[in-house]
Amino acid sequence: MDYFDADLHIHSPHSIAVSKNMNLDTMLENSRKKGLKILGTGDITQPDWRNYLKLNLKFNKGVYSYKEINFIVQTELEDKESIHHIVLLPDLNAAERLEEKIKVYTKDTSLYFAGRPHVHLSAPELVEIIEELNGIIGPAHAFTPFKSIFRSNKYSTLEQCYGSNVNKIYFLELGLSADTYIADRMKCLENITFLSNSDAHSEGIQSLGREFNRFYIEEPSFDEIVKAIKRIDGRKIVLNVGLEPRLGKYPMMFCRDCRIRVKLYLKNEIPNHLKNLPIKKSINEEYIMEDQFINYIFETEEGLNNFRKQISEEKILCIKCLSRNKKSPILLGVFDRVAEIADFKEPHHPAHRPLYLDIIPLIEMIRAIRGVKSSKSKLVLRTYEELINRYGTEFEILTNEKITEDLIKDGHEKLAKLLKAFRNREIEFIPGGGGKYGEIQLDEI
Repeated sequence: MDYFDADLHIHSPHSIAVSKNMNLDTMLENSRKKGLKILGTGDITQPDWRNYLKLNLKFNKGVYSYKEINFIVQTELEDKESIHHIVLLPDLNAAERLEEKIKVYTKDTSLYFAGRPHVHLSAPELVEIIEELNGIIGPAHAFTPFKSIFRSNKYSTLEQCYGSNVNKIYFLELGLSADTYIADRMKCLENITFLSNSDAHSEGIQSLGREFNRFYIEEPSFDEIVKAIKRIDGRKIVLNVGLEPRLGKYPMMFCRDCRIRVKLYLKNEIPNHLKNLPIKKSINEEYIMEDQFINYIFETEEGLNNFRKQISEEKILCIKCLSRNKKSPILLGVFDRVAEIADFKEPHHPAHRPLYLDIIPLIEMIRAIRGVKSSKSKLVLRTYEELINRYGTEFEILTNEKITEDLIKDGHEKLAKLLKAFRNREIEFIPGGGGKYGEIQLDEI
């Protein structure tokens, strides 16, 4: 058996807000740089995209491929409760049959405008359809505040969502604002395999493979991927790699309208940078206002928890929006939603759980070190290409400690220190929220 790095959730140019340059050649080029060996096809129920893949992918011994990149037939479906699910299928024939089965439950019955179709069926009903096609299905970006199984006012366990079909759910996709340490606070997930996928809307190196899974399998086929997800016959995932949750778009609470982020503090735990700022008073709460944050201050933990509960019920309106005569609720981010539904205060990792490496794409490290705003700047891209040409693929640079030592010898000390800091979980962050990515603090690197 061998190791294969895989990103099993991408999209196509036929989905909303996806790069029109996304095609097999551009994905191939950047997969080579990243070190990706297996990709999901993305949007396989969309007829034009499926026909494009059908014409260009080779099928041999159960494996679809385009040159040296292998593909697993994959799509994302939205059920009648607006929960998103990842679907993996054995072949393109199954994809065509899936299109036939679901199109009568969609507004766009041709599916030409639905890269990620909304299907008026429940989650258990979707499970049954996918099982008939010999595929597998599981929650997509399971913790995000929008379109996910565990969002506010939705479900707190897998069984609540999938009912009697919960025993047919073998995997869950973590999403950019969650990792193993967050998800393993929930008892209902202890037997579930976690996937860390990019949900890429672009072929770019900053998007494709920004999260990936390292599979230990015989070959890059659907059957082997399923065995690894089910952890049978020695097949398994040996490493999950993904964005540190605080760097995602939704770890913190935020206003639905203006997207300002919200923090809750006990009075005796106010950080130093807030202590000299004026404390204001709303109806019942005290708060400190910053440009990007509303910081609520509480005398007791009970008061803080009650306030969080009111936020989860969307009863707390944004102070900033109210000052502009708008009424917009504060929404829970991933961290607070998990705190609300978790069974454990600290993660309980089951024996089968692989290591999770919290990290950011190499291009973003270079951008941060260089102090450049755009990851598409010529300086950043040139540095990226030089590193890839010198040390191998991006995934090797991110995960291979021997390469980190070589970086030090070759004068890339700051990058090496940053890689080590990520591996040792020593990075300081400005958490993201409300659709804005978080930032790393480089002062100590």
